[in-house]
Amino acid sequence: MEMSENTSQRIRSIIAKECGVKVKSVTNNTQFMSGQGLGYFDCMNALYSLQHKFHVELPESDYEEYKTVGNLIKKILIQQRGK
Repeated sequence: MEMSENTSQRIRSIIAKECGVKVKSVTNNTQFMSGQGLGYFDCMNALYSLQHKFHVELPESDYEEYKTVGNLIKKILIQQRGK
């Protein structure tokens, strides 16, 4: 569990940095890729950074699944466990 918590925190930190927000404001419930949450282009930059940092694939066709930061974290953790 500790490894996934560490990974989750690293993911939140990358998202915060790319989107220009404080890490505290990036929670599992933070809206991702929506008008009410983080900006679209910031999110695209964050996804690109996450793909390279964690060696995962986040295909554009799946972007609709990333409604929240929590959903995105789950997707990355599942891919990492599969390696």
